[in-house]
Amino acid sequence: MENRFNVLDLIIKLFFIGLLFVWCFILLRPFIEIILWGIILAIAIFPLFLWLKARLGGQGKLSGTILALMGVAVIIGPVSVMATVFVSNVDTFANSLGAGKFSVPPPPEGVATWPFIGQWVNNIWQSASVNLGAVLSRFQPQIEALAKNLIFLAANIGLVLLKFIVSIILAGLLMINAEGLNRRLSQIVLRLTPKQGQGFLQLATATIRGVTRGIIGVAILQSLLIGLGLIVAQIPFAGLLTLLCLILAIVQIGPGLVVFPTIIFAWSTMGTMSALLFTLWMIPTTLVDNILKPILMAQGLPVPTVIILIGVLGGTLAHGILGLFIGPVILSLGYELIMAWVNFESSPVSSVSDGEN
Repeated sequence: MENRFNVLDLIIKLFFIGLLFVWCFILLRPFIEIILWGIILAIAIFPLFLWLKARLGGQGKLSGTILALMGVAVIIGPVSVMATVFVSNVDTFANSLGAGKFSVPPPPEGVATWPFIGQWVNNIWQSASVNLGAVLSRFQPQIEALAKNLIFLAANIGLVLLKFIVSIILAGLLMINAEGLNRRLSQIVLRLTPKQGQGFLQLATATIRGVTRGIIGVAILQSLLIGLGLIVAQIPFAGLLTLLCLILAIVQIGPGLVVFPTIIFAWSTMGTMSALLFTLWMIPTTLVDNILKPILMAQGLPVPTVIILIGVLGGTLAHGILGLFIGPVILSLGYELIMAWVNFESSPVSSVSDGEN
């Protein structure tokens, strides 16, 4: 009888503990993506925080505040400009799609005279300008659905920017209180896995920094520079093209698929000097990742490209635009931890973080 009572007592205790955890999750669920991105940002730029703190005489609060204000300034400045152009582009593009009036203009004069590919490009361009309307009419329901989704995305862009700002502020607070938080986190991880806990924690830190700085960070910087060039040159749908460049950069395909056609378009529609200046800006910004990635990722891409791609797609579907950045980081972290756990006996995970701060 006493054993039965003990079992019943244990079940009741576990039930209420489980209920408490579920309730906590429900309360935190609306903020999970913001919290995750704030944690990711804090881990990624923590070495910069330490460097700035040393330069400011150990003033951690001031260092964290400066970095947070710089991040917010980037969001309010160039990112909000890109977002405004993106919303305008989406509105125009979506309305054209919904009305079935979207069309490709005929090729400018002189395209057919380009060396080697001129006639081929001219023929394809001319065919698209003539037949695109008929093609779009065949997919009218799907096109209308796409138009609605684009309008919904544009309508929520302000909320997305607000989430980024809150995440940046949270990252600043986490860095300021990093010492205590790191001690608590280490205790939790070691409680879960005493032998491998510290190694897994170091691996998680190294993976987050590698993916965030070497992939996400480079992609954001590269896309901002490309978007600036597109906007200044008044390339049609510059906002949409910038977002496409960002996605291509994150999934490691590269923005060249977007940039080089726009350069061709510039030489077809602009004056020689304007097209030349546009080209001189766009080509270096397209290739800048080849310089920055080796610097920020000394050990190369920490996970297979397919993991990054799945993380981008899954994160976007689950969390919207913010998931575009969260998805590949979280999935890369999960992949690295699983592989480290599988290979732990032959290759201790603690060795992967050598040289990390």
